[in-house]
Amino acid sequence: MRAHSTPSFATIGAAAVVCAFGAGCSSSQNPGAACNPCTPAGDDAAADAGSDNLNPDGIPYPNPVGGYGRSARTGKTPGSVMQNFKFQGYPDADESKGLQTIALSEYYDPCGKRLKMLHLTVAGVWCVPCNDETDALVAAKADLASKDVVVIQALSDGPTEGVGATLGDLNNWIAKHMSNFTEMLDPGLTNPDLGGFFQASAIPWNCDLDPRTMEIIDESTGWAGDVDTELEPGLTSLPVVPGYPIPAVCGDQ
Repeated sequence: MRAHSTPSFATIGAAAVVCAFGAGCSSSQNPGAACNPCTPAGDDAAADAGSDNLNPDGIPYPNPVGGYGRSARTGKTPGSVMQNFKFQGYPDADESKGLQTIALSEYYDPCGKRLKMLHLTVAGVWCVPCNDETDALVAAKADLASKDVVVIQALSDGPTEGVGATLGDLNNWIAKHMSNFTEMLDPGLTNPDLGGFFQASAIPWNCDLDPRTMEIIDESTGWAGDVDTELEPGLTSLPVVPGYPIPAVCGDQ
C-alpha cells in the first residue's frame, strides 16, 4: 500500500519505504469534457493576469474563494486547489533552449483538451527510490501518453541530503535517466508552500492533480515500485464531474 499524507503528515505505510531523516532510502477516469473551442468565462478575465498565470488558452489559473490548500480528495469531498507553483527547468527535458520558467498554469486544462491527469513528483539525487521511480516513469512514457497522463518532476536535493540541487545536478540527472518529461529545479524546496506538503527528507513525493480544476486528487510519499500502482489511486479518484466549477465554456456545454 502507499503512504498517504494528511495535513498532519500521516504515518508511512509499511510496504512503502521512503527516504527520511538521514536514513538510507529505498522504495514506498475519466477524461475531461471535449472542448473546442474553450473560452474564458469573461472577455476580460485574463486582463489582469500575468502570462505565468494563464493557461495555453489564455484562461487565468484558478483562484478559489477559500484559498489554496494541501488536502487531497477524500471520497466525494474535493481536495484543495493547488496554487500556481513556478519553477525553473526544461520543458520535456530539452536543454537546448536553456532554463525556462515552468508554471503549473501551463497544465491547467479546464476543458480536458490536452491531459487527463497531471502527476507532479519531487525527487533528490541522493534518494534511491527517487532514482528508481524516475527510471520507471521514463520507461512508461508511451503508456502514460496513451492515458493522457503528463509527468513533471522537481529536483529538490543534490547528491547530499538536505543540500539543494544545482543546475549541474539537474543536467546530470537528465543525462543519467535520459529524462523524457519536464524536469525542474526546486533546490531545498524554495517553493515554501510546496515543501509544506511533506517533510523534505521524505521523498519521493508524488501528487496527482485534476487539470480541469487543479484539485489535488491524491498525494503521498514513497515509491510504490510500479508506475501503474503509483498512478492508480489518482486515476480512479478523478471525479466524473469536476470538484470545482469550470470557469470556461467548453464545446459540449
